[in-house]
Amino acid sequence: IAEYCGFCYGVKRAVDMAYKLAEANEASGTLGPLIHNPQLIEDLNTKGVPCRESLDEFQAGETVVFRSHGVGPDVYEAAHAKNLTILDATCPNVKAAQKKGQALAEAGYLPVIIGEKNHPEVKSISAWAGKNAIIVEYNKDIAGIPVADKYGVTIQTTFELAKFEELLAGIQKERPGEYKIEKTICTATSERQNAAGELAGKVDAFIVIGGK
Repeated sequence: IAEYCGFCYGVKRAVDMAYKLAEANEASGTLGPLIHNPQLIEDLNTKGVPCRESLDEFQAGETVVFRSHGVGPDVYEAAHAKNLTILDATCPNVKAAQKKGQALAEAGYLPVIIGEKNHPEVKSISAWAGKNAIIVEYNKDIAGIPVADKYGVTIQTTFELAKFEELLAGIQKERPGEYKIEKTICTATSERQNAAGELAGKVDAFIVIGGK
């Protein structure tokens, strides 16, 4: 078994919160999959905490669990408007990235988020960073960054460090100016990647368990 294996701190925290909610036997559900793990999502469903895709599927008075990847400020407002109880299982590292994205925008920096465009965490950081936020996943995305005096950079917490550094160098070359860089990468992913690489060199077969 790899040295670093299984749930990271943020995911473990979210899972513990959801199972405690299941034990309380209250009407509840998660907004989207709680974590990237279909086996666990199905288990929560059988224990009374189903995965729902929209707030429209919740009734007033029910508890909505915000997943580890986080949601934007508009979702908090919509949940309050529906009189839902919010159980916020957003990973603390993601929450920090959201706040840093928001602070950069408020300080007059053009927010640039380096990460996967369709990842729910990146979408949540972008929502907090505001309407001017730009997401960069590939080198080709750099051309879409508007020219500005000040750029504020945050990163998807689970993004690969080497890929981030390559993209950042490309951005700074193409868009010179003042930069404030918030290194919001969490070490949990790189620890697991490095541990997997190390173990893979010593074994005949390597098995990864989880969501494909």
